[in-house]
Amino acid sequence: MMRLKKMTQPDFDDFLSFSILDYAKDKVAAGTWSDDESIALATNSFNELLPKGLHTENEFLFSIIEPSLSSKVGYLWFHAHHDKTGKSAFIYDFVIFEPFRGKGYGTKALETLIKEIQTLHFDKINLHVFGHNEIALELYKKMGFVTTDLSMTKYL
Repeated sequence: MMRLKKMTQPDFDDFLSFSILDYAKDKVAAGTWSDDESIALATNSFNELLPKGLHTENEFLFSIIEPSLSSKVGYLWFHAHHDKTGKSAFIYDFVIFEPFRGKGYGTKALETLIKEIQTLHFDKINLHVFGHNEIALELYKKMGFVTTDLSMTKYL
């Protein structure tokens, strides 16, 4: 069974270098940021959201481990939040490494996450997905996520 293992400092460092670049590319692809400013803006975003790194309160950072492979297959980060609508987890980042994509590891990781979040008595899981990421959109739909907001752009 897939495991979510609390990130170590070396994993966190790898996660940051990978995720900042990935986020910057997604923001450029979405037309939100220009290429020349994207790395600085992505770095700023991560620094603001994780001011104490691994030790930032209410942030849960995991390496995704597939025991049958004895291998790390990705990373997952969610934020715990409590407001008038209940206790929720917001997935900030979820990545399955390229060699493991399309093999069911994303589905297994989300199933594992859902079980973990249920044991913590959360009411819901929220996330954002870029519109151009059709593979992720299909995975989330398959896992029972529903669209709650939708932003659209017409380029001229």
